[in-house]
Amino acid sequence: MIASVRAAWFADRRRPAVWTVTATWTLLALAFGIGIPYLVHLTLAGDPEQADAAETLLAAVLPGQLVTTGIGLFPLFGGAIVVILGALVVGNEYRWGTLNLIFTQRPRRGQVLAGHAVVLCGLTLLVAVLTFGALAVVTGVLAVVEGRGADWPPVADLAGAVAAAWLICTAHASVGWFLAIVFRSTATAIAIGLVWTLVLENAISGLALVLSPLEVLQKLLLAPSSGALAGALGARSQFDGGTPGVLESSSAVLPATVLLGYTLLMFGLGSWLAARRDVS
Repeated sequence: MIASVRAAWFADRRRPAVWTVTATWTLLALAFGIGIPYLVHLTLAGDPEQADAAETLLAAVLPGQLVTTGIGLFPLFGGAIVVILGALVVGNEYRWGTLNLIFTQRPRRGQVLAGHAVVLCGLTLLVAVLTFGALAVVTGVLAVVEGRGADWPPVADLAGAVAAAWLICTAHASVGWFLAIVFRSTATAIAIGLVWTLVLENAISGLALVLSPLEVLQKLLLAPSSGALAGALGARSQFDGGTPGVLESSSAVLPATVLLGYTLLMFGLGSWLAARRDVS
């Protein structure tokens, strides 16, 4: 098992696409979470009638709101990006035909896939940590520039937000990972994964607003569960002027359970399928 993890990490860390996706998401998080709100704040700051709105936007990009600003980015934007990451990790093995060779060697197929799953979980943790680290640096700089106090959130709250972001990322990445195994293709897995998370689930969530029977189904979907987890940690709901994808929730237990279930199910089904199916 350890050898499989080492082999998967050796391969993944040398893939430019993996680090390109990671860097792209970090930059997007800074742009959507900090850059755009701050630019709008600067635009409104000179209008006395918009003073309250400008102050609200400024508060959102200061260290005191690091937890809510950061976790609110993951349900919609971050989830879509890590679907791509999950598909890349195992999909490229099919693309280059390396699994054909590996499966004929000593390691069992289950061990090989488990190694890739462990490394993917490590990569999603890295994504979560890098995102909050980058946001912390930029918000700290803005606090100095604006002459505001750096009222940092409690360490426990920040750790909880990073853990929630990791869970959201891992659940989405596991979907891309599973689809790459099903279709033996990176491109197909990415396309279907994005349609699944961005189109289908959001359509069902929209219909649930007018069709009450769909509310139960909505609570079991990946994207709404991610949004509910972010909402439970304090992120403002999209229906209350917050980040798109965030939903109001009073408890993190159900959405966290659903996301964990997705992670275990996708990794389990993917490993089972790869172990039972011939590789050509």
